[in-house]
This record gives sequence, structure tokens and C-alpha cells, in this order.
Amino acid sequence: MMDNPMNFEIREMTTLEDFQGCVNLQKVIWGFDDPYEVVPLPLLMISQRNDGVVLGVFKGKEMIGFVYSLPGIHKGQKVQWSHMLAVKPENQNSDIGYQLKMAQYNMSREKGYEIIEWTYDPLESRNAHFNLRKLGCIAKEYEINIYGETSSHLHRGSPTDRFVAHWPIPPLKKTEDWNTLPESPALITHTLRGEDGLLRIQDAILDCNEPFLFVEIPENMQQLKAKLPDEGLRWRLKTREIFTSYLAKGYIAYSFLHWKQSSPPRSFYVLKK
Repeated sequence: MMDNPMNFEIREMTTLEDFQGCVNLQKVIWGFDDPYEVVPLPLLMISQRNDGVVLGVFKGKEMIGFVYSLPGIHKGQKVQWSHMLAVKPENQNSDIGYQLKMAQYNMSREKGYEIIEWTYDPLESRNAHFNLRKLGCIAKEYEINIYGETSSHLHRGSPTDRFVAHWPIPPLKKTEDWNTLPESPALITHTLRGEDGLLRIQDAILDCNEPFLFVEIPENMQQLKAKLPDEGLRWRLKTREIFTSYLAKGYIAYSFLHWKQSSPPRSFYVLKK
């Protein structure tokens, strides 16, 4: 159990009522119409019983989020595969997600696990910043349309391409800072901002060899997809080409740069060889 001055409590899920709360939150947050896309109560219970991590966060008696991972062995390492991190929309941007992940990390370390892994959408800048910058993960695997088409409104209109975030226990990397906006030749994406303020991808350089490379992505992909669905799909396919090309050459997604000083703000992946 974990208390904190922000007036919420994190504790392990152990009862049927706890697990049902996790099921209910999935429907609220992702808006799944297909019941087969929801992690069901029995699977959450069995995972927790067999060395998985299922933690809920409560504000008073109300469950406002949870994190769920299941145990496994991958390439000889003991892995917690973190399948879901969920926080109610009205409680997001309040550090609750970070506290849940740290509680998951601490429990995984106590259980003797070597790494935590999960997937995330490479075009969601907030998730990229959270995973690569705040938590200290890297991403060195890119999965094409890993979940197929889902019924979630967040996923419609685009293949479910995902990075696999790798979070070693303990974290191994040192995060570096950049004091100027990326530019050629290290900036490998050519983008254009329209009169509507939305960022289009024009082209990308696929034969660059700098120690660090920068890939610009939209600051708000959901907003772009809602207004320009065809452009959202173009972003998916062009960045798929970029990431698969450079990962094959030995680069990793090392960090993420959110440049708040510019107007509007700009977001960049940092690839490291």
C-alpha cells in the first residue's frame, strides 16, 4: 500500500471487486465495444496469483486507475509484460500514471524481475515523453499492426503499429539535454505546418548516419487524425518506414524531446546509434 500527499492510495488488487473495477475502467478509458478486447476478471485474478502485478489507485473509495502486468521469460530474462496502464481522463496529467509505474517497478524489483516491457503508439507524443524521457525506457523493437484493428475510438483509422518500451531494472541510460532545435542533417523528417496549425509529413531521409538523429512527430496525433484522417495514416506509414529502417541499422529510440519554447510546441524522437 502506498500513500502520498496528493490524496490517493495505491494498493495491490486481490479481490473480485478489485478486478471488476479494473474491467470497468477499461471500458471507460478505451471505449471498447468488443468484449473480447477487454482483459477479463479471471485473467487479472490468475495473473495476480501467479506473480503478476495488478495495482489499483484509489481516491477515497473510488478506483481511478490501475496498472497490470503478467510474468514471463523473454530471451533469457525475467520479464514483467505491462499490458495496461489506465487512469481516468479527469485524473490524467496529475502524476498518477507515474506513481503507478513506479509502484509497478518497485514490486517487480522485489520479485526479482530484470526488465519491464510494454507497447505504446509511437505517434502519441505524450506517451513517448512519459516512457522515454520521464521513466528512462528505450525502444529497440517496432511491431507492425500488432493488435490488428480494434474497436477503440483511439485506434480507428490507423494500423496498430507499436514500439516496445524496455525498462531495465535498474535503468541503464543517461538522459541528455539538447539546447537548440534539431536541424539538418540530424533532423531526418521534412514537415510542413498548414494554415490549420496541423503538422504534415512531407518526406524523410533514410540514409543518414549521425550519432543522434531526430524524428519530428505531431504534438497531438488524436487531434490531427480527427481533422485529417488521411494525413494521420500518412504519418503512420512514413514513420513506420523511418523507424524500421533505422532500427535495422542499429539505432534505438533513446529519448524524446518536447520543445516547449517554440510556438506551437514541437516534439522529436531522439534516435541513438
